[in-house]
Amino acid sequence: MKTKIFASLLLATLTCSGFSTAYLIPAVAKTPAATTANRVYAKANPAVVMIRGNKGWGSGFIISPDGYVITNAHVVKGQPAVVTLLMADGKTEIPADLVGFGKDGLDLALLKINRRGRKFPTVTPAKTAARVGDNAYAIGTPLDEAFQNTFTTGIVSALRDGGKYIQHSAPINPGNSGGPLLNDSGEVIGVNTGGFGRATGNVGLNYAIGVNLLRQFVIDARQGKSSPVATIRD
Repeated sequence: MKTKIFASLLLATLTCSGFSTAYLIPAVAKTPAATTANRVYAKANPAVVMIRGNKGWGSGFIISPDGYVITNAHVVKGQPAVVTLLMADGKTEIPADLVGFGKDGLDLALLKINRRGRKFPTVTPAKTAARVGDNAYAIGTPLDEAFQNTFTTGIVSALRDGGKYIQHSAPINPGNSGGPLLNDSGEVIGVNTGGFGRATGNVGLNYAIGVNLLRQFVIDARQGKSSPVATIRD
């Protein structure tokens, strides 16, 4: 009680003396970067899934309300025609059928959840490609199933092969494969596919398949023009 009275008297004395008390009040507002990251996670995370198979797990994300799901080909290569998805709530398991794989070594696969009448949360592929210096956000399940919904941030470090592949610094690890790389609007700019430094820890050198390749793959796969088997090299 004495402490509160003393503080009140001190503030009143300083104010009467013409001293600004603004300097005594700590800033508690979030930075714009933190606010953007919070918004990206809240928007995108409900649509990110963990994919279980008989050889481990990976990540993926839902791109349409009727249940089309994107992941890496290497996540579901050699798996049964029906795989199990664990939704973002960490409880709901849903089966999904394999629709097709990317051609010519493209490390992408399309799945379809068969739940008629149910609308799923989605993330939208960005209309414009990423630029070097853009913020980048990754969501997935790295290293262990217990780490589902892990969110990391970084920047677009470089564009490789004419922009087909994105080099970025948002930390990813085994298990992140197939998860989304997002921009400040929570839109997908790439599909995370691998990172360096697995033996010593992530070193900020990570790769994602760019959104232009993703968009064309989705169009082809939904038109029946995908490959029935994985074309990636072992």
